[in-house]
Amino acid sequence: MKKRFLVLAALIVITMSGCDDVVKAVTTTISGNVSNDGEAVSGASVILLETGDEVTQGISLSNGMITNSNGNYTMVAVSAGDYYVAAIDDANNNIIFDPDTDRVGYYGVADTLLGITIPQTIHISKGDDLENIDIIELYQL
Repeated sequence: MKKRFLVLAALIVITMSGCDDVVKAVTTTISGNVSNDGEAVSGASVILLETGDEVTQGISLSNGMITNSNGNYTMVAVSAGDYYVAAIDDANNNIIFDPDTDRVGYYGVADTLLGITIPQTIHISKGDDLENIDIIELYQL
Protein backbone atom coordinates (compact mmCIF):
# COMPACT_ATOMS: atom_id res chain seq x y z
CA MET A 1 0.00 0.00 0.00
CA LYS A 2 2.82 2.41 0.88
CA LYS A 3 4.53 1.59 -2.41
CA ARG A 4 1.38 2.46 -4.42
CA PHE A 5 1.02 5.72 -2.52
CA LEU A 6 4.64 6.68 -3.23
CA VAL A 7 4.25 5.85 -6.94
CA LEU A 8 1.02 7.87 -7.08
CA ALA A 9 2.64 10.79 -5.27
CA ALA A 10 5.62 10.69 -7.65
CA LEU A 11 3.29 10.70 -10.67
CA ILE A 12 1.40 13.68 -9.28
CA VAL A 13 4.63 15.63 -8.72
CA ILE A 14 5.86 14.83 -12.25
CA THR A 15 2.51 15.79 -13.75
CA MET A 16 2.33 19.03 -11.76
CA SER A 17 5.84 20.07 -12.80
CA GLY A 18 4.88 19.46 -16.43
CA CYS A 19 1.67 21.45 -15.96
CA ASP A 20 3.68 24.47 -14.85
CA ASP A 21 5.18 24.71 -18.34
CA VAL A 22 1.74 24.38 -19.92
CA VAL A 23 0.30 27.08 -17.63
CA LYS A 24 3.20 29.40 -18.50
CA ALA A 25 2.58 28.82 -22.20
CA VAL A 26 -1.06 29.90 -22.02
CA THR A 27 -1.02 32.42 -19.15
CA THR A 28 0.14 35.94 -19.83
CA THR A 29 1.38 38.16 -17.02
CA ILE A 30 2.38 41.79 -16.73
CA SER A 31 4.33 43.04 -13.73
CA GLY A 32 5.99 46.22 -12.63
CA ASN A 33 6.18 48.94 -10.04
CA VAL A 34 4.33 52.19 -9.42
CA SER A 35 6.25 55.06 -7.85
CA ASN A 36 6.08 58.83 -7.65
CA ASP A 37 9.16 61.00 -7.05
CA GLY A 38 11.09 57.80 -6.24
CA GLU A 39 8.62 56.66 -3.54
CA ALA A 40 6.59 53.45 -3.90
CA VAL A 41 2.84 53.99 -4.27
CA SER A 42 0.92 51.45 -2.20
CA GLY A 43 -2.72 50.66 -3.00
CA ALA A 44 -2.73 52.21 -6.49
CA SER A 45 -5.07 50.70 -9.05
CA VAL A 46 -3.10 49.56 -12.09
CA ILE A 47 -5.31 49.01 -15.13
CA LEU A 48 -5.00 47.89 -18.73
CA LEU A 49 -6.78 50.08 -21.23
CA GLU A 50 -7.43 48.78 -24.72
CA THR A 51 -5.85 50.94 -27.41
CA GLY A 52 -8.10 52.59 -29.93
CA ASP A 53 -10.70 53.52 -27.34
CA GLU A 54 -11.86 57.11 -27.39
CA VAL A 55 -12.92 58.75 -24.16
CA THR A 56 -16.14 59.91 -25.82
CA GLN A 57 -17.07 56.25 -26.35
CA GLY A 58 -15.98 55.15 -22.90
CA ILE A 59 -12.84 53.20 -22.06
CA SER A 60 -12.71 49.40 -22.01
CA LEU A 61 -11.01 48.05 -18.91
CA SER A 62 -9.31 44.76 -19.73
CA ASN A 63 -7.56 43.81 -16.50
CA GLY A 64 -6.43 45.37 -13.26
CA MET A 65 -4.51 44.93 -10.02
CA ILE A 66 -3.75 46.82 -6.80
CA THR A 67 -0.13 47.59 -5.89
CA ASN A 68 1.33 46.10 -2.72
CA SER A 69 3.16 48.02 0.02
CA ASN A 70 6.28 48.21 -2.19
CA GLY A 71 4.34 49.53 -5.19
CA ASN A 72 4.65 46.21 -7.06
CA TYR A 73 1.87 44.60 -9.08
CA THR A 74 1.33 41.51 -11.24
CA MET A 75 -1.62 41.03 -13.58
CA VAL A 76 -2.40 37.46 -14.62
CA ALA A 77 -4.55 35.96 -17.36
CA VAL A 78 -4.05 38.97 -19.63
CA SER A 79 -5.61 38.58 -23.06
CA ALA A 80 -3.51 39.11 -26.17
CA GLY A 81 -3.77 42.60 -27.65
CA ASP A 82 -2.47 46.16 -27.54
CA TYR A 83 -2.86 48.15 -24.34
CA TYR A 84 -1.94 51.20 -22.34
CA VAL A 85 -1.03 50.60 -18.69
CA ALA A 86 -2.26 53.27 -16.27
CA ALA A 87 -2.20 53.72 -12.51
CA ILE A 88 -4.60 55.67 -10.34
CA ASP A 89 -3.81 56.63 -6.76
CA ASP A 90 -7.21 57.08 -5.11
CA ALA A 91 -6.10 59.51 -2.37
CA ASN A 92 -9.43 59.55 -0.50
CA ASN A 93 -10.27 55.86 -1.11
CA ASN A 94 -13.77 56.57 -2.42
CA ILE A 95 -13.33 54.36 -5.54
CA ILE A 96 -14.20 57.34 -7.76
CA PHE A 97 -11.65 59.29 -9.77
CA ASP A 98 -11.53 62.79 -8.30
CA PRO A 99 -9.30 65.07 -10.43
CA ASP A 100 -8.80 67.46 -7.49
CA THR A 101 -7.21 64.85 -5.20
CA ASP A 102 -6.37 61.66 -7.11
CA ARG A 103 -3.25 61.18 -9.21
CA VAL A 104 -2.88 59.26 -12.47
CA GLY A 105 0.13 58.02 -14.42
CA TYR A 106 0.99 55.90 -17.45
CA TYR A 107 3.66 53.46 -18.54
CA GLY A 108 5.60 55.22 -21.23
CA VAL A 109 8.48 57.43 -22.20
CA ALA A 110 9.50 60.43 -20.11
CA ASP A 111 9.48 63.60 -22.19
CA THR A 112 12.08 65.85 -20.59
CA LEU A 113 11.02 68.86 -22.66
CA LEU A 114 7.38 68.71 -21.53
CA GLY A 115 8.13 67.17 -18.14
CA ILE A 116 5.49 64.45 -18.52
CA THR A 117 5.27 60.78 -19.44
CA ILE A 118 4.01 60.05 -22.94
CA PRO A 119 1.88 56.85 -22.81
CA GLN A 120 3.38 53.93 -24.73
CA THR A 121 1.41 51.05 -26.21
CA ILE A 122 2.46 47.56 -25.15
CA HIS A 123 1.77 44.54 -27.31
CA ILE A 124 0.80 41.32 -25.57
CA SER A 125 0.99 37.91 -27.22
CA LYS A 126 -0.41 34.73 -25.69
CA GLY A 127 2.06 33.33 -23.16
CA ASP A 128 4.07 36.56 -22.73
CA ASP A 129 5.50 37.52 -19.36
CA LEU A 130 6.18 41.24 -19.50
CA GLU A 131 8.22 42.59 -16.61
CA ASN A 132 9.34 46.06 -15.57
CA ILE A 133 6.23 47.77 -16.89
CA ASP A 134 6.88 50.56 -14.42
CA ILE A 135 4.97 53.77 -13.87
CA ILE A 136 7.39 56.26 -12.38
CA GLU A 137 5.39 59.49 -12.17
CA LEU A 138 1.82 60.27 -11.14
CA TYR A 139 0.12 63.53 -12.04
CA GLN A 140 -2.77 65.41 -10.54
CA LEU A 141 -5.09 66.76 -13.24
